[in-house]
Amino acid sequence: MNRTDRESRQAPHCPWGVCSRRSFLRYAAAAAFLAKTASAQDLLAGMPAPKNIPRALTTLALCKRYDYPAIRRSLAAMFDELGDVRQLVKGKFVTVKINLVNVGEEHVQGLPVAMTVVVHPKVALAAVSLFADYGARQIRIVDQLPYRGADAEAFARYGYDAKEFEQETDGRVRFVNTRNAGEYKKYDLVKVPYGGFIANAWEVNKTYTETDAFVSIGKLKSHVSGGVTMGMKNLIGVPPSSLYGDDLKNEPDENAVGYRSATMHTCEKKPFTSVETYTGKSVLGDHGFNIPHFIVDLAAALPIDLVVVDGISAIQSAEGWWLRSIVSVARPGLLLAGRNPVCADAVGAAVMGFNPEADHRTPPFVNGYNYLTLARQVGLGENRLANLEIGGVGLEKARFQYLPTYQRARA
Repeated sequence: MNRTDRESRQAPHCPWGVCSRRSFLRYAAAAAFLAKTASAQDLLAGMPAPKNIPRALTTLALCKRYDYPAIRRSLAAMFDELGDVRQLVKGKFVTVKINLVNVGEEHVQGLPVAMTVVVHPKVALAAVSLFADYGARQIRIVDQLPYRGADAEAFARYGYDAKEFEQETDGRVRFVNTRNAGEYKKYDLVKVPYGGFIANAWEVNKTYTETDAFVSIGKLKSHVSGGVTMGMKNLIGVPPSSLYGDDLKNEPDENAVGYRSATMHTCEKKPFTSVETYTGKSVLGDHGFNIPHFIVDLAAALPIDLVVVDGISAIQSAEGWWLRSIVSVARPGLLLAGRNPVCADAVGAAVMGFNPEADHRTPPFVNGYNYLTLARQVGLGENRLANLEIGGVGLEKARFQYLPTYQRARA
């Protein structure tokens, strides 16, 4: 099950030229360590400004309820407007990273997590059923989940019914829990082409690399450390617990299921990767510095081909129920899709009533850095609102003012 070497007319754009996923990762492997000794800001100062910032249309649709036929019709129209989604997946292996969270049983204000915190299964089902209709060869739905045992059973805790997904895709869907190496036994090392802000490489489950197309399906939420969370922040769930988890002692452990706070939020410890992957430029204890820079490093190492965002029902002011009284339920009643993840997330931020160009440590990025600006500065995509192409119902009809996240006290 390997990626094809064929270049297509719709190959994803990277700031160093037009390249397929395979050639992008091959280039990244050669270039990853060129700037590893530079600090995060010195790196930007020493880099030539990208000549052409990639841009792509982001489309918006109003969809008020989790009604499967309505969601599927909306996504079909959105994919047609984007123009090249059929070509992206036809005859291909497609990996779909879903934004789930550490446990699936918690509720917010009496509503299940699919209505508030995680991607609703109906949105994922509509997307992958369309990919199957477009001729996708196989679709793997993935995330790192804190459960041992059968992969499909882990996803079922969030309301993902394997039989329903198989029926809607003619049996072309598999669920893969990427908390460890899984059936591959070994990891792939993906490297950051520009050398990385605070990580120059990541070891990941091979499901993320042995694929032709990589889709990120996120939730339209605020985030305490990242400011907002949609398609790009979703990749924070890629590094496996077996190498990055909080429950690791002194070595990797394929049975690990822990979160990755100490290695990726506070950066109190290094992961147990087979090679040195962190640049030493993280800031101890500063989530707002570390997470945004990790978001961009991951998005550069694992290019996203398509973003879909579930904004039908979500929470605002923070990302999860664990922040309790701070969060409240929001009902934007919309879907978002785009081919460039920076553009898509920037449009999403604007839909939430925020400025996607906001300065670092100002709302909605009040606790840290604006990852959208960092991503533009390394050439991953456009976040300046005047330069964004927005289709569908347009920004004004889709706008739903979110409450910004709270400002965390700093030491």
